[in-house]
Amino acid sequence: MKKVFPPPTPSQVEAIEAGLEPVLVLAGPGAGKTFCLIHRVRYLIDIHELEPSRICVFTFTNKAAGEIATRLETELGERVELVRRGTIHSFCVELLREFGSTVGVEPGFGIADDDYQLSILRRLEGFRRWHGRVLAAFSAHRFRGDPLKPDDRFLYERYLDFLSARNVLDFDMLVLKAAQLFADDSVARQIRARWSAVLVDEFQDLNPVQYRIIRELARDHRNVFAVGDDEQSIYSWTGADPEVFREFQDDFSVGTKAQLGENRRCPPQVIELARRLMAGNTPIFADRRHAEASHESSFEVTALSFPTEDTEISWIIDDIRRDRAEHGLPWGEYALLYRKHEIGDTAEAGFLTAGIPCRLANKRALAEDPAVCYVIAALRVIAIPSDALHKEGFLKVVLPKPLFDATQAKAEEKNLTLLEYMDERARELPSEHEDRRKMVRSMYALRNLAALGTRHTEITHLVEELLSQRVGEYRTTLEDNHDEISDPGADDDVVRLAEQLADASRERRTLWMPRIGGAEIALKGILAGASPHAVVLGGSRPPDAVEVRFPERSPLGLALGVFKAVQYLRSRSFENHFVDYTTVDLETTDRDRDRAEIVEIAAVRVRGGKITERFQRLVRPRIAIAEGARATHGISEADVATAPYFEEVWPEFRSFCGSDVLVAHNGYHFDFPILRRMSEGLPGADFVSYDTLLLAREVHSGSAKLVDLARVYGIDPGQSHRALADCETLAQVFIRLGEAKVARARKTALINLLDHLGVALALSDEEKLGAEATLFRRLSRVYALGRYSDALEFYRVQREESGDPALPTMEDVIERLGGETVMNRIRAEKSAEQRYPHAMHRLRPLLDQAAGKPIAEQLKDFLERVVLSLSDRVERDPARVNLLTLHSTKGLEFSRVYIVGAEDEQLPGQHRDVGRRDIEEARRLLYVGMTRTKDRLVLTRAEARGGKMTGRHRFLDEMGLIPKKPR
Repeated sequence: MKKVFPPPTPSQVEAIEAGLEPVLVLAGPGAGKTFCLIHRVRYLIDIHELEPSRICVFTFTNKAAGEIATRLETELGERVELVRRGTIHSFCVELLREFGSTVGVEPGFGIADDDYQLSILRRLEGFRRWHGRVLAAFSAHRFRGDPLKPDDRFLYERYLDFLSARNVLDFDMLVLKAAQLFADDSVARQIRARWSAVLVDEFQDLNPVQYRIIRELARDHRNVFAVGDDEQSIYSWTGADPEVFREFQDDFSVGTKAQLGENRRCPPQVIELARRLMAGNTPIFADRRHAEASHESSFEVTALSFPTEDTEISWIIDDIRRDRAEHGLPWGEYALLYRKHEIGDTAEAGFLTAGIPCRLANKRALAEDPAVCYVIAALRVIAIPSDALHKEGFLKVVLPKPLFDATQAKAEEKNLTLLEYMDERARELPSEHEDRRKMVRSMYALRNLAALGTRHTEITHLVEELLSQRVGEYRTTLEDNHDEISDPGADDDVVRLAEQLADASRERRTLWMPRIGGAEIALKGILAGASPHAVVLGGSRPPDAVEVRFPERSPLGLALGVFKAVQYLRSRSFENHFVDYTTVDLETTDRDRDRAEIVEIAAVRVRGGKITERFQRLVRPRIAIAEGARATHGISEADVATAPYFEEVWPEFRSFCGSDVLVAHNGYHFDFPILRRMSEGLPGADFVSYDTLLLAREVHSGSAKLVDLARVYGIDPGQSHRALADCETLAQVFIRLGEAKVARARKTALINLLDHLGVALALSDEEKLGAEATLFRRLSRVYALGRYSDALEFYRVQREESGDPALPTMEDVIERLGGETVMNRIRAEKSAEQRYPHAMHRLRPLLDQAAGKPIAEQLKDFLERVVLSLSDRVERDPARVNLLTLHSTKGLEFSRVYIVGAEDEQLPGQHRDVGRRDIEEARRLLYVGMTRTKDRLVLTRAEARGGKMTGRHRFLDEMGLIPKKPR
């Protein structure tokens, strides 16, 4: 439904319709500043007749930039794409890509996100808990000139050297280097000439250098439209300073200062208390008029005191339950806001135990999903394989955290790289040890990434392959059970239904299903989750509508048949991209990879999945052939007595292999280390390798030995344990493994729709379910009842809209899925796999923007957008109680707000370095939190938190609020 916005207020009209001059718009919470900014853009185009391409809009997040485009598109159409919009960091990247060489920035530079920066500091001096504060000190030094401590100064210089050696810029350097461009008159003129108007959202979040860029951009035309609120400046660690408002007024002699006069979000009682709080701060503007509330609420603001954090959270949970029972609000209208993450962790545990859906937003939006983190980490290694920190970042994602932390600590203790230590440790542990298995799997996966990157020309296909062979802690339930699941592409009935759905979508025809006891609602959710066509339920079939049905004779049944048809529809483009390569195999003097020498080397070239050429040579070793090795491969000393030495064979072998990926089975354990050792110092010693063992274990549940795989796939292994025969066998087995991988990808696709499938199967006749449908019923229940599911809410809404009381209620559905007790237990378990379905949804917009270029450029563009997107704020969850830090709440609003930790230890903080500037920012932080409220505000404090006394409640006192004991 299209959102309807109220007409502009007089103060908004004043700002929107100002002349082509410097304009400052002071906009408090809920005053409609985004509305004002968007309509200013339209006004510049329609009334002042500026070309859209001459307008530059700066937003604080990429999401805000997208919102501006969406809301303007109705009136501007495709012209909206000509308006330059985005964050100041993305703007700086564009400038440096074009003009960076003038300020010493080399082409092709990378961008360091927070994790990469912390990894650098750890590399330079080992793990320190305070590294986050050190990076904040670096920013304050660069943007505000704050002095660094002697130890930090030395670390800062080494940090800069580390970045420079790798041609990487951090976020601060993007801004600093871009600002330096304006010192070059020629470059500055070119940049300024591009735009006739500059608009800035969230002006209070600018640091002095960012403001300098804005000032230089508008130096000639002076047409700047700045929207902000000095009382919401809460990011001082980034260098943000509300004094930029004064600088703007002085630099541009601002004539129009519009003050938006209406708060359409908060009730008067909240605004009144917020104003009392802010009275303690030194005002930037003596003549500041504050917005009046236009939204009434019957709730008084409440302040409560509790003996401990446990009693505090327990009361909040009970209060939310009572309030929701009384008013019927969605869970997403409730928010707990706090300053420190520890409070959120405590709250989350309480909510999950109580069976209340909640969402702890302790990371930035994109980085919350572990599958997304996996994809990003893998693509970074593929894009820059020489960067050791990216390799460590990948291992951090795929290894269980306890194992990774322990391994990293031991590596630092021994002064080894992480990979060196893992290789050493894997040799020491027995083969059946679980840690060894995990380390070997993760190292195999890491080394295979380079080969995967060479096999794709589209980043989307590369990401699909990465997700199809996921390694590490997190796996989906379909992956774990893939050998019991049928391939949708192998079922004629499934393919036939998929083709019908595709035809209906292409012809824009409506789909129709009769009433079948409520299961049709869940099936509508499956169809809606995969394609855009309309779905009508019940009644008579509309003219020209396509009925969704599945043969009764099929053991799959209707629900699973529809799910698999949608799976097939979405996975038809899946294919094996690894069809050109060279397999290699060695026979050696013994099994000791650290000293063994090669006695036979062979290679088989494969093109399009077919063997085209073969290479085989005997090699004369410089050590004796062990009796056991001779018995295995049958090569004697006499056989190789006149053969050439390895260094004589190597050039011919490398010429045969060319630039192909070298593929071996169990190659990382044996063949590749020996090849690298013996070719060290020879031309062509650097090659890309791929080990098929990991893939075999992923797609085949039995023995992963090459001879056993050949037997399973009906391949004649020839003379086993001779290099050429093994190469030929592997070449054929690898193709079959690739086909099995594609089939598995089809079988395990669309896990994000398992929640709807779970509801559909729960409402189906259990006695008529076949074996596979019964398996899916069991597997999908977790998703249907899980805390990340929206299937139950979808069912409830659709049932209410149908007006059919005969349909099972949502409570009936929950009971058929196992009951409320089971649901509460499932929702209390923090299962990472339940976040997995959202990965492609989160990644898709960034992937689509990178398409249509060479793969190296796609990777660079995608990773650049990822880093820039990590600065986006978290988003409100409409279906769960939101647990958020105060710093992450700007732009959000909720009906019920609980500010937890309104005590001196949290706000403003009791450490000895707290000064006037810190206290004033803490007031602004609390002010931001309070003004997220649409209806009811509760502030709580605990007398003791974590066993320590928390002090008094200065800010509550300033507002005249006396915290009471709850009744």
